[in-house]
Amino acid sequence: MKSKRQTIELSGLDRISPAILYTVFFYKAPSTSSEEDDHIDRAKRAMEKVLVPWFPAAGRFRINEGTGKLEIDCNDEGVTMITAVTDSKLEEFVRLHEYKACYENLVPQLPESADISENPLLVVQITRFACGGLSVGFGSSHALFDGTGAFNFLASWAHLSSGKDEFELLVPNHSRDALLHHAFFSPDSNPIASSIYEQEHIAAIQDLYGIPMQAVASDDRCWETALAKFGQFDPQGKLELVTFCLKKEVVEAWKGLAIERGKLSKCSTFDVLCALVWKARVKALVLDPGTNICLQFPVDSRNRLQPPLGKNFTGNAFVLASVSCMVKDLLEEPLHHTIGKIQVAKDAITDEYVKLYAKALETSDKFFPSMRELTIITDWLKFPFQALNFGWGKVSSAALLATPVPETAYLMPNLEEPGGFLVRMGIEGQQKLRFINSFNNNSY
Repeated sequence: MKSKRQTIELSGLDRISPAILYTVFFYKAPSTSSEEDDHIDRAKRAMEKVLVPWFPAAGRFRINEGTGKLEIDCNDEGVTMITAVTDSKLEEFVRLHEYKACYENLVPQLPESADISENPLLVVQITRFACGGLSVGFGSSHALFDGTGAFNFLASWAHLSSGKDEFELLVPNHSRDALLHHAFFSPDSNPIASSIYEQEHIAAIQDLYGIPMQAVASDDRCWETALAKFGQFDPQGKLELVTFCLKKEVVEAWKGLAIERGKLSKCSTFDVLCALVWKARVKALVLDPGTNICLQFPVDSRNRLQPPLGKNFTGNAFVLASVSCMVKDLLEEPLHHTIGKIQVAKDAITDEYVKLYAKALETSDKFFPSMRELTIITDWLKFPFQALNFGWGKVSSAALLATPVPETAYLMPNLEEPGGFLVRMGIEGQQKLRFINSFNNNSY
């Protein structure tokens, strides 16, 4: 059944990074008696079904000739879904969550294209291993879904693949209207400024003033060359994509100390890991003590915007919270002080902040801050990995591939060690040992 053709106007939050983000989910050999091919056939049929309500995933990018902005043409061109077989066994990889270059063979490789409308926005590869195990290599453009949207799509697809009733599914909302500038600014309100630096105070932008930045024009047409490659893997240069494991007991102990010594009313796993990663990364970089530095982390604004977007919103609803200071201040202050600043920054993401942030992204330039002075940390701790059962068992592990900003740290549950946590980030080889030592020897 084909959906009615329409165009989805993307918000500034969507258009920040249209690159495809790839994740590989691993599954041990199914314990059911079904034929191996039947598992994959059911997943294929389920994909056909799920694309009816999730129709933008089958569309293509295009540049609006009038505005010069990226949008989705919901033209039912489809997604890329392939199957593969390998002689390798899952046990050969030992720690499945650790990035390995060979994992790039577990997702579809998109060719470079002269036209951004030629490549799909969503790609999938199901690979069967010699041991009977399976992997699902999933990639979707960040302009199509944010992390919550992507996991909701995956959960819906898995739900149908496992044979459950489609009437139990979340009905997705793909409209970005609530985040487009005309939705919350009247015609007689202040016009959109020509520069992002002329905006009203937004911490996530203002805090970047003190670190080196480079600005470019924001008309999305200037991205066409880069967008043509948005489905390809970029070399990471000197960076290693590394994953650090943390035991639940250690994290709980840090949280308890932070609450006790800082007289905090609460401290989440994200709060403490975010503070520890920031401190350890800055220490590993060996920056001058007087250098201005900044921590930023995405916060889901679905329930912070008024009226709320709802959990079924599929576009980008994450805005950046921000903390800034000098290197010496961060490294000298106790952990609970840093955690307190992170909590304040999180609470600052109000309805007004979200709307000002969205408005700022409509200006005529974009900026690329230095990745040394800026630390970005993304929270995947609460994503519903347990819901990704396609009918062949629960996810046994997951690994991120190359990301648009490889220096970003991702916080994830360790599915191979229930209750444990993972920190995945890109870091230069000579900094790696310093980071590990600083992280493990935090003198709290």
